[in-house]
Amino acid sequence: MLNSRTSIAQRNITALAVFAFFRGTGVSIFMTLFPLYMIDLGYQVADVGTIATLSSIPCIVLLPLIGILIDWIGRKPIATLTGLTMFSALLIPSFTSLYPFLVLAYAFYFFSFIAGQPSRSALLADSIDEQLGAAFAKTFIPFHVARAIVPFIAGYLAEIYGYSPIFLYSSFFTMIGTIFFAFYSVEPIKRKREKISLIKELKESLVLERNLLKLYLFAIIDRFAWQLWFPLLNAHFKKGLGMADSEVGLLSSVMSGTLFTIAFISGRIVDRIGSIKSLCISEGLGILTALSLTVIPSKIFAVIPQIFIGISFSLWIPAYNVMIANYSSQERRGKAYSKMNVFRTALAIPAPQVGGYLYDNISFTIPFLLSILLMAANISIIWYRKRRKS
Repeated sequence: MLNSRTSIAQRNITALAVFAFFRGTGVSIFMTLFPLYMIDLGYQVADVGTIATLSSIPCIVLLPLIGILIDWIGRKPIATLTGLTMFSALLIPSFTSLYPFLVLAYAFYFFSFIAGQPSRSALLADSIDEQLGAAFAKTFIPFHVARAIVPFIAGYLAEIYGYSPIFLYSSFFTMIGTIFFAFYSVEPIKRKREKISLIKELKESLVLERNLLKLYLFAIIDRFAWQLWFPLLNAHFKKGLGMADSEVGLLSSVMSGTLFTIAFISGRIVDRIGSIKSLCISEGLGILTALSLTVIPSKIFAVIPQIFIGISFSLWIPAYNVMIANYSSQERRGKAYSKMNVFRTALAIPAPQVGGYLYDNISFTIPFLLSILLMAANISIIWYRKRRKS
């Protein structure tokens, strides 16, 4: 039994790691080029925020159902589906620039993100018994290896060949990784697909997990704070600082290069000091990031906030995943991850549009300054609750 479980764990870590590299290539190209593509089409920074807001609404509506399906039919089918939606997100802008289709493309990308995280995380948590922080690090390092290499290359090629061919070829590259994952990964637990009451399950999907109340509040504030400016960041570099596409891509590469360089160390740190301390450190680095973006005088210094983002994310990802895994039962783990994504994403829906409006109509610094205030409050709340509990 032990050997069988070890084999499943090793196989799923490999499947998720390979999938992560191919998926990371697609995500890197979409995140780097899509905002630049919109600016190139003549849209404003606020329009990028509006698309991010509009596309998130249908995803939030679907996410409670996704959590139910993850626990009912399995982690693997839903994770595979998110690979297909990432493929679609890249394919659409390769042949059309019409606004409704751009919204649809971003919606597919967003769905792939918020449904992929709970399905993949639940799959890995079911496969591993100990050292979850290190295991999560192993599976997301390849994702950020791709994100360190690809953005600069994608930006450079976009300057030469245009956006459409890059989106097209990357969509098929993403499909290769999805096919590999579908055939190589193993569902750790055989599920009895008993009849369920969909209405009852949907109602339960909107009930907060008591064991995770402090993480709900932290994740919601964190998500809103970052969404005020993070979806707009590449558009800010292009329009606000006058960078070329290849320069913006290089900055994205720096961010992910930083992340994957220290990812395994960060996973070990999470296992050693615990999730709450790791989340607080991550949030503190988010404050430094937003602060540095308000004071950088030119594009030469834009590399500094990208390094801060990379370190922050390297701690956040394993800490967030480990905390949910530790405080949820195996049978309902898919719902636990999905619930967290439902609440933190739903309440942050207006953030990109708010940030874009403040950026274009008041000052580019306002979204960053507001984000700093929220992150500082977030650290204070969770640290106070931790000390009070102690």
